[in-house]
Parts: sequence; C-alpha cells; structure tokens
Amino acid sequence: MIKRWIRRWLGIDSPPPESARAEAVKRAKLKINDLALAALAKPRSSEPMRVKLTLPELPPGVRPTGDSMAMDDAGEFAPIMDWANSMGGIGCGLYFPGYPYLAELAQRPEYRSPVETIAEEMTRKWIKFQSVGGGDLDQRVQELEAAFKEFGIQDVFRKATEKDGYFGRAQVYIDVKGQENERDKPLVIETIPIGGLRGFKVIEPMWTTPVAWNATDPTRDDFYKPTVWSVLGRTTHDSRLIMFISREVPDLLKPSYNFGGISLSQLLESYVKQWLRTRDDVADLIHNFSIIVLATNMEATLAGEDGEEERKRGELFIRDRDNRGLMKIDKETEDLKVVATSLAGLDELQAQAQEHMCAVTRVPLVKAFGISPSGLNATSEFEIMVFYDHIAARQEIVYTPNLRTVSHAVQCHLWGKVDDRIEAMFEPLKELDGESLGRVRKGDAELAATLIQNGVITPEEERERIAADPNSGYNNLDPSAVPDPDDIPGQQQQQGEGGEGGDDE
Repeated sequence: MIKRWIRRWLGIDSPPPESARAEAVKRAKLKINDLALAALAKPRSSEPMRVKLTLPELPPGVRPTGDSMAMDDAGEFAPIMDWANSMGGIGCGLYFPGYPYLAELAQRPEYRSPVETIAEEMTRKWIKFQSVGGGDLDQRVQELEAAFKEFGIQDVFRKATEKDGYFGRAQVYIDVKGQENERDKPLVIETIPIGGLRGFKVIEPMWTTPVAWNATDPTRDDFYKPTVWSVLGRTTHDSRLIMFISREVPDLLKPSYNFGGISLSQLLESYVKQWLRTRDDVADLIHNFSIIVLATNMEATLAGEDGEEERKRGELFIRDRDNRGLMKIDKETEDLKVVATSLAGLDELQAQAQEHMCAVTRVPLVKAFGISPSGLNATSEFEIMVFYDHIAARQEIVYTPNLRTVSHAVQCHLWGKVDDRIEAMFEPLKELDGESLGRVRKGDAELAATLIQNGVITPEEERERIAADPNSGYNNLDPSAVPDPDDIPGQQQQQGEGGEGGDDE
C-alpha cells in the first residue's frame, strides 16, 4: 500500500487522465459484439414453404351440409388434391388467398382501376343484332334490342366482368317466372314461355359453391365441371347459372379455388407491392433527401453520462435553423456539413414500377391510370389499337357463348322460340375522327355509285343503307320517301343536256 502511494507520488504509477479514460470508454462503446451480430443473422432456407391444398373458406350457410363436396366415386377431396397433398402440397406460394383478402384488394385503386377499365371497354360499344340468311327481320331485331335494354344485359355483363376480375369467377342467374321451386332441375332455354323471363342477376363467387361434379372420367364433358351448385344453401342446377371465368386454373387447383379462375388482382399483387414500395421509398427520399450533420463534442455522451449539454446544443441548433438565418458554431470543436442525396432518375424508376403493372393487365398506361406517355415522339395510339385487339379477342372468348345463351333466353321470352336468323355482333371499339370518317363516307359513296351504275343495287337500297347507318350523316332520312328524279335539279339539267344532244344527232 505504501509502495503504491510512493510510486504515485513520484509519478511512476499515476492514474490515467480524464481525456484518456473517456477515449477508452469511447472505444469500448463503439466495439461491435460479434455474438450479437451472429444472433441477428437469419439463415436463408433454400427449401420453399409448401402449402396443403384445401377447400376455400366460405360464409356460413353457403354449403348446404357440412364442409364436403359431393363427387362421383370420391371422398372429401378430389383424388388429384389428395395426391398433391401426399406429395407435400404446392411449394411456390401461389395459392388461393380467400375471398375476404381479394375483397380487401378491390379497395385499392391499383387493383380496381385495371379491372374496371377492362370491364368498361368490353361492354362500352357493346353489340348489334343483324339478320343472316335473308328475310325481313328489322322488327324482330328492334324488339330484341329493346328487350336487352329492358333487362340491362349490357350492365349485367359489365358487373360480371368486374367480379371475375376481382375474384376469378362470376355467375349470372337466369330468373324464370314460376320456377322458384325448380332450381335444382335443368333449365331448357327453349322451354321458356312468352313473357316468362324475370331477369338476370349477377352473383359473387363467395355465395356459391359446387355440390357435385365428375372427378373420375376425363372423357366426359362434366369432368371437373360442376353440374349442381349450392347458392347460399339452395341447390341450383348449373344450366341456370351463366359462368364467367376469364383465367381458368388447372384441374389440380379448381377445388381449392372454389371452381373459379385466378383473379386479375392475384396476377397484379406482386407488381402492385413493388410499386407501393417504390412509391413510398421515393416519397421518403424526397422528404429526407438532405441531412444536416453537426460535428460537436460528444465526449460526455460516449462516456456514459446523461449528455444533457449535447441535447441542449441540438435543440438550440434545430430552433435556430432557418434558410435565411445565420448559424454560429464553435470554431475549435464543431463543424457543419450538409449531406444531400441526388434525386436524379427517381421519376423514371417510379414510372417504370407503375408501367410494370400495366404489362400484366395489357392495359395502356393512359387507359389504366390516365397518365400520358412521356419522352421524344411518345404516342399511345398504337398501344391503344393493340389493346382494342386484345379486348376484341377477350369478347369472343368470354362473351360469345354466354351472349348466345342470354340471346336465346330473351328470344324465347319475346316470341316463344329461338330465331336462328338473328345473331349478335360486337361493335368495333375504335371510333373514327372527323377526317377518317370523311374518307370512309367518301369511299362508301363512290362504291355505292359504282354498284348502282352496274345494276348490282338500286338507289332505294342504298338509301336504306345510309338511313340505317348512324355514321352516314343521313340516318334521319325516311327510306320510303324516295324523291322523284324530275324534282332533283341536278338530274333535270343532266337529262336536258343529254336530250338536246340526242336531237342534234
């Protein structure tokens, strides 16, 4: 003890100065614990998470009895589902997320806008009826068009297309008068009596589930195609439900998808998540693109003290900070720097993330979100033409069989039978502007003049055509009121000149 005191008195074993002690504490504070870092590291597994295929969750009362579906020679699940689950299920994470989740996605504009755009475009110009095989069917065509408007068929198809986009499936119920208690029996369209059609009702897929389907014979038409459905507990035959499925899934997944298709929202999900993340990151970066760094004395804080003085210094700095003010700092112990992040290219990154969503839906950016393309010689005309071709193809694939069923049902409602001489045609989506429409009218007029001159058609027939054409500019003409050639000044002059020439000869 005495030796230690003597050594300190002579300066041989003196305690370290306060600055050296603080430096030692500072170095100890900044040291990274390797064990803690290793504990935070999460090993990445190369094995994907596998999910068992199960029946979807539905609201109470949708399934008539229990949770099972009835199938030919099958148990609770289809044999193919049992086989897939015995192999470990599906492993890429793509499975039916459930109707509540899909309904929640429908609230976001990134999912809703493309679905609504496709539904609106597929039903915007709608259809026209025309006669094939001859015969005067103008009266019947007008009656059929009026009945389609009365039943709101155009709006029914639009709503069904929207439900199909949100949930992967939609069904339209054919409501026939007097058959409320016969819904479990097949509906023969040709047996609908005159005036026996009440209307059509769009049903969301969460209210229906199949009761029976063929799961044993792939050669039959009803293989993995339900023949009987439960509509909120009421057994309904498949012939009374018009099915809308734009994106059908393989047979392996049909039971777990409630025999619907994959929704457009599911196809968009990963791209929308990337877009939302990019949008938020860009917004955060713009909000904090510059950081002011004040290099000041942090010795007391790093030494483990409360750092009251450093905190006061920071509060003073923030309170006095102003773009038009003067910031005073200590010349010896403080330094001031501004660290700024470049914002160049952020608009391109954000635009590309948004364009990727349009690539999935095949909807042009200007149609989906109302944003015009940018850049040199940017135009959306050709993109819209390609989009219209895609919509026309989807109309033929999804709408044609369903439209035929609806048309036959309405015809039986009107006349008690189906007239095969009437068929529906989809109107072209492209609308002609003034210049293009003028060229079309000029070409039609020249063609009509040639056909009349060669005796192929009569002037009366051409008059009926332009009176029936809404784009001719003369659709207000009365086809029956054909003027006398003697009353047309131009023709009188031509006849007079021709007659005088004949007398001279």
